[in-house]
This record gives sequence, C-alpha cells and structure tokens, in this order.
Amino acid sequence: MTDLEAHVNADGRDKLVKQVREKINELGITYIYYQFISVTGRIVGKGIPADHWERTAERGFQLVYGSTANLFVDRHG
Repeated sequence: MTDLEAHVNADGRDKLVKQVREKINELGITYIYYQFISVTGRIVGKGIPADHWERTAERGFQLVYGSTANLFVDRHG
C-alpha cells in the first residue's frame, strides 16, 4: 500500500469527508478551487464543482501536463 492509499483509507477519514460535505452545503459553496505550485514554482489551480467533493477527496483530480510544468505554445512556438 502506498502512502497515498494509506492516507485515503485512514480510519476516520470518511467521517471527516462527510463533515466537510456538511460545511459545503451549509455555506452554499458551489465550486472548490484547488491551488498548488507547479514544478517551476508558478502558482496554478483548478476549479471543480462542489458536487464532486467526495470523489475528489478519494481520487484527486486530473491536470493536463502543461499546467503542471508550465508548458505552453505561443505564437513563437
């Protein structure tokens, strides 16, 4: 089992995920913005509908490689 799997499957985590769901509903939150630092030090993020909270808490979310590494093509190639 990886460290990530151990964390996701830790005792009591499912209760914490439910508590966060209750707070999301209580506050009327519709989108959650996940922010992180790319491999080159740039702050980037992704907004995900709050309806997907439980799935995101269990599986995480996908990114395109370019957003993680700040790779992009401009008019100069």
